Amino acid sequence: MSALLSIVIPCYNHGKYIQETIESIENAKGKYEVEIIIVDDGSTDALTISKLSELVKKGYFVLHQKNGGLGNARNNGIRLAKGKYILPLDSDNTVLAPYLDDAIEVLEKDHFYDIVYGNAIYFGDKTGEWIVGDYSLLKFIPNNYIDACAVYRKSVWETLGGYDEKIPKMGVEDWDFWLNCSFNGFRFFYLQKPCFNYRVLKESMIRSFSENDVKSARNYIENKYKNQLSVPDLEYYYAKKMLINDSFLTNNLSVKKLIKILYLKVFSKVNKNR
Repeated sequence: MSALLSIVIPCYNHGKYIQETIESIENAKGKYEVEIIIVDDGSTDALTISKLSELVKKGYFVLHQKNGGLGNARNNGIRLAKGKYILPLDSDNTVLAPYLDDAIEVLEKDHFYDIVYGNAIYFGDKTGEWIVGDYSLLKFIPNNYIDACAVYRKSVWETLGGYDEKIPKMGVEDWDFWLNCSFNGFRFFYLQKPCFNYRVLKESMIRSFSENDVKSARNYIENKYKNQLSVPDLEYYYAKKMLINDSFLTNNLSVKKLIKILYLKVFSKVNKNR
């Protein structure tokens, strides 16, 4: 049976964590076939090199490459993915059951949605629950608020041309990817429960951002999407796009009626919030 979900794990010198990550996937597997693709992004740490070698001996697939950055590692892993759905997973995080089954079932049963995400449990240098909340384009404009650990259709990645590998500072690939999804009319489904464990480390990429790094990344994003961000009534425009940008839906009369109802609700909500 071929895999329905491909989990792509970029790994750069995270050998001390990746075994825990792999074990969490094995424990979270349910009724659907899952493949694991580990991308060694030019690790130099002896422990990581040794651990990845052990995983290969155990039958796990590891793609070795020169260091190309997070976006490049994800793209190279996803290109090899056989699954209909993709889950990017950081090599120091872990997934929870029944997230994999729940996400797949949403996407299998409802062609309206393209991306499934949920809450997270912090561990490491921080504890507590990360309540992500409902999807909102306006929340995405100032910064990212949905982690990479979301299940989405591989066709989404193909349509967008993958993760942007030209971003001047690693760590904002997810923000760019979700904005790109939004501007292309892809739709998000929020699972209102913990779906993965998010490790907080003092040396994480985001924590190492300087003020200039943040400014540089923001300028890059704003310039890249200047045409989309200049659209009048931004959220209303893209809410409409998300509701009608699907030939399967628009060719179905009963769904057309539902779209009209949802469209009016979104319009009403946006106007109330002005």
